[in-house]
Amino acid sequence: MSIKPAQFDVDTGNSSILRVENLHKKFCRTLKHSMYYGIIDSVRSMLGLAYDTDRLRKNEFWALEDICFELHKGETLGVVGANGSGKSTLLRLITGIYPPDRGRITFRGRIGALIAVGAGFHPHMTGRENIYLNGTILGMTRREIDGQLDDIIAFADIGDFLEAPVSTYSSGMRVRLGFAIAIHSEPDILLVDEILAVGDIGFQLKCFNRLGELRQKGVATVLVTHNLHHITTFCTKVLVLNKGKKIFAGNVEEGLEVYKKTFSDLQSAGEVEKVTTGTQDFIVEDVMFVPAMEHDKVVLKDYENLEVVIKFNALKDFNNMELDCVLRAPFPMSTEFFRANNHAFNKKINITKGRGALRFSINGLNLNNVTVHLFFAVWSENRGACLLWWRNIPVHCLGSARFTGIIKYPMEFSIKKDAN
Repeated sequence: MSIKPAQFDVDTGNSSILRVENLHKKFCRTLKHSMYYGIIDSVRSMLGLAYDTDRLRKNEFWALEDICFELHKGETLGVVGANGSGKSTLLRLITGIYPPDRGRITFRGRIGALIAVGAGFHPHMTGRENIYLNGTILGMTRREIDGQLDDIIAFADIGDFLEAPVSTYSSGMRVRLGFAIAIHSEPDILLVDEILAVGDIGFQLKCFNRLGELRQKGVATVLVTHNLHHITTFCTKVLVLNKGKKIFAGNVEEGLEVYKKTFSDLQSAGEVEKVTTGTQDFIVEDVMFVPAMEHDKVVLKDYENLEVVIKFNALKDFNNMELDCVLRAPFPMSTEFFRANNHAFNKKINITKGRGALRFSINGLNLNNVTVHLFFAVWSENRGACLLWWRNIPVHCLGSARFTGIIKYPMEFSIKKDAN
């Protein structure tokens, strides 16, 4: 079945406030071919000829392919996916920065967007001047900006920098000013990219409180983020993207399970990265795992210790060495849930010249049916030289169907009856 050419429409109905149907967008991997195709397509457009949007030309790829979803008043859609999955491209298509190659985007009302640090700002104009510039870009009239000016300034809270050129602002200050303008433009649809993570915790809280107020007023929001806590706290539905394709759209809880599983599978497929294994003064003869690695991963039973044994031949003395150890969960975005070194446990590592074995262990791991990744590195004194660095070692912790979380904590249950 053929798909209609890309269209932007203003919906006059009363159902959804934003509808995306069969959305496709392709890009070119090389600048040379991109410019060449751009000239060809522009000439064909001027001549009134349609250009081919159904197939990929040389060095082209689909950044988004067949994306569909609806958003109603007061709903917040969380968009999640690995880097390069098309999240930011989707927002740029909705705002009209990019034209779709196929599909339709239908919306009602004004769109406010905060999709890049400093987007819409002139670096040599002051913050006050950029309020008028950026507000105009968002569709506000001069009278509307005048009426909201004091509130915008108060929300941004950038002090004396209001009269300074934006080129002197930090990324956090630009986010403050950009978000303040976007939410005071009285949007019907608000688009927010990951850049809220640039702001400090206090400002993030103020932003999300304001998002809650806007939602109560019926503003629909599309929130792109890697922070799953933001998704579960603020979103009413979720869209999961992977390599430009929709793999789930709907309920938040189900969507995050799909995201975790998909991303976990992708991460588990990686190979062990041996960044460095020994130096001319510290020869690593073997690295062993207990339990032993089988089929390219270490498998642990409940509450079992993970031990690493590094057999070495030191050609000189090494004092005050440092050993880093990290465990990363594959969701969200390789989150570190354990990081420590020997100093954290008040342990000194001194090695005298000759052969020996350096052992370290992480005791009593109680993760439930999940694959994590071990990273470890050994450094000389004051981190002068990296002697050993291995990354991305899969460690699978067996689980039980009786537990549904990723960690099994011991629990106690008791009943005490009052004496008669």
